[in-house]
Parts: sequence; structure tokens; C-alpha cells
Amino acid sequence: PKFRVYIEDTDAYGVMYNSNYARQYERALIHAPRDDDAKRKQWVMTAITNQKFRSSPTLGSEYVVTGQLVERSGADNTEVWQMEMVSLPTNDSDGNADEVVIVYNAATVTLSSTPHVLSSPDEDVSSSSELYHTQSFPCYPDEFDMHLQTTTSTDTLTQQYAYHIPIRSVTNFFERHRTTYLGGPDKLRKLQQEDGILFVITAMDDGEICWLDAIDGANNHLGRDVIVETKFVAKRRGMVVECYHRLLMDMDIDDDDHDSPSKSRKLLAKATMTMMALNKDTYRLGFSRLMV
Repeated sequence: PKFRVYIEDTDAYGVMYNSNYARQYERALIHAPRDDDAKRKQWVMTAITNQKFRSSPTLGSEYVVTGQLVERSGADNTEVWQMEMVSLPTNDSDGNADEVVIVYNAATVTLSSTPHVLSSPDEDVSSSSELYHTQSFPCYPDEFDMHLQTTTSTDTLTQQYAYHIPIRSVTNFFERHRTTYLGGPDKLRKLQQEDGILFVITAMDDGEICWLDAIDGANNHLGRDVIVETKFVAKRRGMVVECYHRLLMDMDIDDDDHDSPSKSRKLLAKATMTMMALNKDTYRLGFSRLMV
């Protein structure tokens, strides 16, 4: 389908904000043909990997999102799609179609129609303060999505609505943490205006929602703080920074031995994102005085 870049899609540089590519892929996949239209709204984007940020459509421009189904698994009700965001074909002065098409973004995404635990929620989420930078953020109800969860036991099939933090919201939290790590908005403006440096995201790998059925409408997790933990690994004198992100939340765990529930920190999502310092005029790598 064809889309246009609106003001709410853009970042401070007037181009599409990095989290919004996943959102546009979600919107495009709504148009994918389904045998059962009733299940159309049950699909959840549970993973995104090999995402390359090559360029960006600008405010007011139009673009096309295409997708190719590369794998379908009936056993766990998943689909894997290869997605691309490209420029609209244009015509030259003679009215002939211009064959030059700009690929703005490309990624491999996984959809699931029966959300479930994707990784072990009990895996070790402890971290060393020497390796991980940690920051908490409030997570409001509008940053969650609702999905229909189906469980079976013996002869009974039960459906209930549960909540998850979608990948587009996950990457928003990661972006906030990177901004803090780089010194905040004032430092980023100074880098741009005085040093001519822009920090941009160029790739995302291993983006995954790790625990989809952890948050239901009755356990008061909606509106709680989330914790972002990131290990920053600088390369090439700070011009390239690998960001190993994790999103966690402290969950209430029922404990029969105590009157009040205990707390358990659970891994909700993770991703590895590559950040580069670019010269704002040439968009080539530029030296950063960032101390990492």
C-alpha cells in the first residue's frame, strides 16, 4: 500500500522517526490477504530483525510498503515477512517511468496469531552495574496493545484479552534511554549546531517481544514503570555504538506463604540497535567526542 509522511511520523530532523517504520509495516500487513478475515486483528508483530535504515522519506512525501511472505508455520501460527519501504516511482520530463527507486528501509518481521511466551520469562535478567546502564520510565495504557489470547485445557477452550507492549513502543523506550545516555536534548542540539554531528540509528537486529501473555487486564500492571537496561559498546572512536537493549518490568507474583504478592523482574523485550555519528552535511561518519 501507499502512505504519506505526516508530521507525527517525523523526528527532530524532519525525517521518519526510527520506531515508526515498524508501525508502518504493521499497517501494511493489515492488507495481507487472509483465509479468515476474523483473525486479521489477532496477528501481532512479535519480532523484527535484519532491519536496515538506509534512507528516510521526508515530511509530506509518499512511499510504498511492500511485503513478501517467506515462511508460514501452522504449528505455532506464525508468518515471516520480508518488508521494504521504497519511494514512489516517478516520471521524467518525457513522461517515462523513472526506474530509480530508493529503498528507505528493509526488515524481516514475524507475526503470530496466537500470542504466547516466546522466550523463557524465568531466564536470568540480572545485570552488572558495570556493564548495563539502567533507567526507568512510566508506561501508560496507550503504550500497550490488546490481543486475544486462547488457552486450551482438556475439553475447554478459553479466550481472554491480554495486553502487551508492541515493538513500536519498545523501541520508543530504547530511544529515550539512548538520548539520556548521549547527554539529553541539549547535548544533542549542541553536537548538531557546534560540531555538525547527528546520531542516527542505522540497524536493528534481534528485536523480539519476549513475554506476551504476562500482562492481563486484572493484575494492575498497566501504568507501571518499565526498566530499560542497555549495554553500550563503542567502536571506531565512538562513531559507531552498538546498543544492547532490554526492557523489563517488575511483576506481582502470587505467593501462598505471604499475604501480599512478591515481585519478580521479567524480560518483556530486547533488541540490538546500531547508532552512528554522522556529519550533518555529508551524512558520512563524523568524529564524536562522546566518551563511551
